Amino acid sequence: MTRSMVMYQFIEDERVRNVTMRKRKASLMKKMNELKILCDVDACLVMYETDDSPPDVWPSPSEAHRVIQRFNKSPMWSPNALQDHSAYLEKQIAKMKKQLAKEKEKNMKHLMVKCLFDENALSEVNNQEVLDGVRSAIDSEIEAIDDMIKEAQEKAKKKMVFRTFF
Repeated sequence: MTRSMVMYQFIEDERVRNVTMRKRKASLMKKMNELKILCDVDACLVMYETDDSPPDVWPSPSEAHRVIQRFNKSPMWSPNALQDHSAYLEKQIAKMKKQLAKEKEKNMKHLMVKCLFDENALSEVNNQEVLDGVRSAIDSEIEAIDDMIKEAQEKAKKKMVFRTFF
């Protein structure tokens, strides 16, 4: 069974408002105590009322001060860790662009292999950008193969030099 939507509004009657505040404050402090005990976490509660009376602090002012200082010293609270929406979105866009580039490279390599085995594979491609991508993928593979050949030749030369001395 779903709950009905509660309409929150200011309580006009001051006596009823104070009684409600007292009840909800006690309930909130009880919930904080349960949270602290059941989850074994440090927690504190500072509640200001509408008038200029001092705030209600749970469990004690010194304990609340200790918890707040610990929170302020945590790396999560540092200005570098906090982000606004635009910074978060910029990071996500950069991350997605990297992922897109990797996927494009993967697709180009797949298309390159397809071209090796099927001579008609490029006949269905009309986009010049795709063809340029395939060409660059082929060039990078050729460079990698050339590097492997040079490395193998250098190893062979070293073995030959080593064998001539012994």
